[in-house]
Amino acid sequence: MSTQAAKEPMEAITSKLKPEEKREFIRVSDHIGTTPSNAIRIFVSAFNKYGGFPFDPANLYRFSRETIEAMEDAVSERNLSGPYKSASEARAAILAET
Repeated sequence: MSTQAAKEPMEAITSKLKPEEKREFIRVSDHIGTTPSNAIRIFVSAFNKYGGFPFDPANLYRFSRETIEAMEDAVSERNLSGPYKSASEARAAILAET
């Protein structure tokens, strides 16, 4: 960061968190070597550059498109195979598909 940028006035932002969320946020920030304030600044910067969330809030676990489609198939009972009498039988069916 340039000396000029460091001298820019900063404004506070306030947010309410559950106590356990706050403790975990502080712990994770410390674990990755930053402060909660810096983590929030990084998020805001990414949010502004992206024009919204820099991740898909509906896919917080970062499942691949293929995994999401498989989960949707399971819920709607599409594209399923089986039932199988054993894990060996299921494994053989999977290997036969590839």
